Amino acid sequence: MLGNLRKPLKRVQVTALASTILVTSGISAAHAQDVELRYAIHPGSHVQPLLDYFIPKYEELTGVRVIGEVLPPDQLRDRMTIEAIGNTGYFDMGYHSPGWFGSFVDHVADLRPFIEKYGMDLDAFPELVVEAHMSSTARPGDIISIAHTPSAPIFAARRDWFEHPDERAAFEEQHGRELEYPQSWQDLHEVGQFFTRDAGDTLAGNVLERPVYGWSDSLRHPSGAARAFLLTMYSAGLAGFDEDYMPDIDQPIFLEATELFERLVHDTAPPTAYNWDFLEHLEYFREGRLAMATLWAFGIDTVEDPDGDAAGNVHYKVLPVYEGNLGGYTQGVPYIGGGGIMVFDTPNAEESFKFLQWLIEDQSMEWARMTANFFRPEHFADEELVNQRPFYPEYLPVLQDALDAVFIRQGIPEYGSVIWNAAGDYATDVHS
Repeated sequence: MLGNLRKPLKRVQVTALASTILVTSGISAAHAQDVELRYAIHPGSHVQPLLDYFIPKYEELTGVRVIGEVLPPDQLRDRMTIEAIGNTGYFDMGYHSPGWFGSFVDHVADLRPFIEKYGMDLDAFPELVVEAHMSSTARPGDIISIAHTPSAPIFAARRDWFEHPDERAAFEEQHGRELEYPQSWQDLHEVGQFFTRDAGDTLAGNVLERPVYGWSDSLRHPSGAARAFLLTMYSAGLAGFDEDYMPDIDQPIFLEATELFERLVHDTAPPTAYNWDFLEHLEYFREGRLAMATLWAFGIDTVEDPDGDAAGNVHYKVLPVYEGNLGGYTQGVPYIGGGGIMVFDTPNAEESFKFLQWLIEDQSMEWARMTANFFRPEHFADEELVNQRPFYPEYLPVLQDALDAVFIRQGIPEYGSVIWNAAGDYATDVHS
């Protein structure tokens, strides 16, 4: 899956047409064969099931053709922005990240009329998801996307290393306390340093052929640096600006958090982390070269890859608390990421919505089963689904706790410019 991120463009066109069209599609066979929907897709664990199963199945049922284009996150946003502002009509649907709606605010269809016409159940989406991914203060009253991969970051750690008696004894000798999974961001730095080893050192009874690092995220400028740094900032109780849009980063804790983040990256992350795009750090975790990693749901299949070194030995936990945070938080504060699918204001808007309703509502349980994207209450409540994979009973409750504690990024359309890019530039400058 992560190989897709390294390709400049992956275009998939599936052209199989069904000989019969479902009556519920509401279009004739002749018309269906003329409908072509072009969809800009963000990388992640949902991509292969989408391209290999869901899109061909929908085409077979309806005769509508769906063309998916997958690009790395920054390239995807830039390409979608160019097409939207240029009013080219190239994309009918595209990935929606709440922080970047400003580029698309005047080019996206209001989905509420379609929701009412076709009876989509908005109550099936968690309120936080509707607020974060499906609505915007820039378009009051409108539904501007259908959530399909909302997520919140958690932490993954190598259970076998944390529980190894040699490691526990060595940590206690060095630090005078038991080795535990980090409870705070400050602990994360200390424990991450402990697990950072050179080639030739011993870890969990094995002599290392390559270096091992204590923690990492993907830190490529700008999005990777922003994605990682903002978790520290939000956990410290900062938001970037308050409800009156006045900056709150003049607090002393901002510099403290910056210094902690700088030490964490410098002392525990691989130097190559600055080159990694979204999720690529998880390849190191899979290969047994990371003790801990920030984990988005998109990357769960990499972490638990049966052919990897980490599978079956992963402990999951919510983000650690930032000691002395300004918000009185008892755990780290993730922001709700992932996203939805916008429908652009093209002649295919209604057909695009019908595809999305089928995908996210009609295929809801199959979507969660095949993509590992859990966010609707029915996903977490289905006993068969939550026991589908051996690590789900530990992983899914942690993911659900994270989703219940998220920070919703402010709904101004300029968020991406004034916070995201600025945070990415700032975090990168700190380490340069």
